[in-house]
Formats: sequence, C-alpha cells, structure tokens
Amino acid sequence: EVTKYIQVSKTVKRMAIPAFEAFLVQTLGEALARLLVKRIISGSGSSQATGIDKANTWDATNSVTVAKAASLTAQNVMDLIGLLPGGYDHNAKFLMSKKTLFTDFIPLQDKSKNDLVVLQNGVYHIQGYPVLLDDSMTLHEAFLGDLTKYIGNLSEEINVTSDFDLKTNSYEYLGAAMFDGKPAMGEAFVKLIKATA
Repeated sequence: EVTKYIQVSKTVKRMAIPAFEAFLVQTLGEALARLLVKRIISGSGSSQATGIDKANTWDATNSVTVAKAASLTAQNVMDLIGLLPGGYDHNAKFLMSKKTLFTDFIPLQDKSKNDLVVLQNGVYHIQGYPVLLDDSMTLHEAFLGDLTKYIGNLSEEINVTSDFDLKTNSYEYLGAAMFDGKPAMGEAFVKLIKATA
C-alpha cells in the first residue's frame, strides 16, 4: 500500500472547483509518483516493492566500486558498461541523481579524448546510453540496466479519501494505491557503488 497525505486550508478549498480539483490531482499524483519511483529504486521487499537495488547481491561480477577516497574515472564507467550483458543493451539506461551526473560523470568529459557524456535533444547520454535522473538515488551511485526487466503492478487505481479537521480548520486528503514490483531478471542490472569504508 502506497499512501500520500496532504492538508489544505479551508481558504484554498474555496478556489474554483475545477482549479482546486486540478491542483489536488496534480499534488497527490506527483507525490505518489515520487514515492513509487523511490520504491522501484530502493524498496526493501518487505511490505513494499522490491527495488532495483535488491536485484542482485552486488559483487565484482555485476558492480564497480569506487574507493571512498577516490573519484570516478572514465575507466570505471567503461568497466561498468562492460559488465552489462549485451542482450540488455538495446533498452539499457543509466539511472542516477542529477548531482551525481554533474559532480561525477560530466567532469570526465574531455573532448580531446572522449565523448563520454553528450547532451542530445535535452537528454544526457553516457556512451550512448540515455540517462534518467532521480534524486531518490544515492549520491555517487548509479545503475545501468534494462528497466523493462523491472515488473511493476499497480493493482488498484489511486483512491482519494477526504475529511475535515476541526482542530486546524483544514481539509485532509489521503491518496492511496496498491503497488508491488520487483526486478524480473537481476542480470539486467549493474551498479556503480561508492565505498563508504
């Protein structure tokens, strides 16, 4: 069960009904979407979806670890790409936070030596693989994989329950949905890890 709660003052509720409904749908929809993505990335699998982070037991066969005191290198990136089986290349994408892209990957770009990171039509690519950005990702870490091999099931549409809170003179709204998911094929994902010790 995935839920998001918002509280709206009585004054805001007085806005025109179509405008208020649009505001409510957008606010709850965006909040639930962020939570679903977080579960897809790092869900524990216990009373929630199993995230990509649990796709494998990460070791030298499916991950590249950058030492705690070291910085990412172009060779680390090439090694990571080399770990992904070729059959998953067609749909493969990088997944990382925006900060990781700009602090770790873009500084590796050296036009005299490589085209490691390229911006095409508003989408960043690393060695040709599109980059998806999400701040639910751990800083300095990234996944490369075929996201179509993650299976999700939104078994119930989003329901909104509302009530009036006399203590705060405001309306309460709870958006709830049933969602489960897990990586269907662990080998479809590889991980860049930043050591913590």
